[in-house]
Amino acid sequence: MFFRSVLIGLAVFAGLCGTARGQGLSLVRDEEIERGLLYYVRPLFEKAGLNPDLAEVHLVRDDSVNAFAAKGLHLFVHTGLIEKADDGQEIVAVLAHETGHIAGGHIVRLYENMRIARRNMLVSMVLGAAAAVASGRGDAAMGVMLGSVSSAQGLFAGYRRTEENAADQTAVTLLKATGHDLSGFENIMKRLQTLESLQPNDPAASQWASHPAVRERLKLIVSDRIKASDPVRIRRENAIFDRMKAKLNGFLASPARIRALYPETDTSVPARYARAVLSYRQGRFDEADAALKKLCDEEPDNPYFFEMKGQFLFERGKDAVSEYRKAVSLLPDSSLLRIGLAQALSGADSFDAAVETLTVLTPVSNEDPIVWRLRAQAYAKTGRQGDADYALAEYNLLTGDVKQAVFFAKKALSRLPDSSSAALRAQDVLVQTGAQDKKKD
Repeated sequence: MFFRSVLIGLAVFAGLCGTARGQGLSLVRDEEIERGLLYYVRPLFEKAGLNPDLAEVHLVRDDSVNAFAAKGLHLFVHTGLIEKADDGQEIVAVLAHETGHIAGGHIVRLYENMRIARRNMLVSMVLGAAAAVASGRGDAAMGVMLGSVSSAQGLFAGYRRTEENAADQTAVTLLKATGHDLSGFENIMKRLQTLESLQPNDPAASQWASHPAVRERLKLIVSDRIKASDPVRIRRENAIFDRMKAKLNGFLASPARIRALYPETDTSVPARYARAVLSYRQGRFDEADAALKKLCDEEPDNPYFFEMKGQFLFERGKDAVSEYRKAVSLLPDSSLLRIGLAQALSGADSFDAAVETLTVLTPVSNEDPIVWRLRAQAYAKTGRQGDADYALAEYNLLTGDVKQAVFFAKKALSRLPDSSSAALRAQDVLVQTGAQDKKKD
């Protein structure tokens, strides 16, 4: 599990229980949880006529019960949604709703409506200034501006309520088509009904201005009682959920909450999983190692237990190569596990092997700064300083330090052969940053 803060440079559309926001989000990268969520998403996308291979799920470290969709088939799920849900059916229902937003074209239209709203607010400011000049009264300007803003907000909220209703209806259709009943949808709505009842001056209640009343949304669900037609899949979804929730709680919940949710008398795999993480967090390393070893022995084909075992060792400065190698062998298409292996190899001074491991990552992984930092370290240790400088240029570009990106791109170009692929990519960095387009100072 990798924790990192990422600035999402776009206004993202809230789904079942959130608000539009454009801000820095703290993302959690975890292969097991991301794949679990994608397992939920794939059949929903297929039935909605969307390409499931293009779906991307992101986990946001946030305690609120929230999920939202953004451009490009991106789905964002808050950790609080998983931690507070009772079973996988609630998560599937939320994702069905978000899929409804994407399939209905709501995300694209939202961006356009936001653009129009910004334009109208600027117009109101101009009109307000004109009113102030004409009347000599500042309160006239304020009245024009407040009236325009209030009108725009009302129209926008009405638009959102219409879209939310449409997404609910699509979600019901998708759940039926994928063999689910509507129990998860009903349960998550009842959970949200508590939030809707908050006092109007409570910040947590403001998000509901743009959503239909939960009471009305529940009518759509409870009026159509259906029986699940794929109980095998539902059991699988709930089993995946139990482990996702246990893992998240193990890392994020208070020790008291973990002990309450997963007492020693509970010998299930999820409970032992959560307690193993808690033992590690509290410095009881031998206990954590023993618990993970037992889980690995019981499920020798589970890559996530070996990954966790490797993480526990690596973070304490111990050799974790064999654990990560085992995890990668069980899930060879996982870039996150390969990144973990590269870290372990670098920690064991096996830099040539680390370079080899990092060369087979997917293009999407190249958008992760840690990949370029690891490459820079491995290249430098193996005497490939020009490649190391180029890697540092990419690293700084991704982390937003344009000055350092230009500095290292120019250093790379001074060391690399002009025709090398790394030199050409370093030149691209200079073009991207608007730096002078020349190969050498």
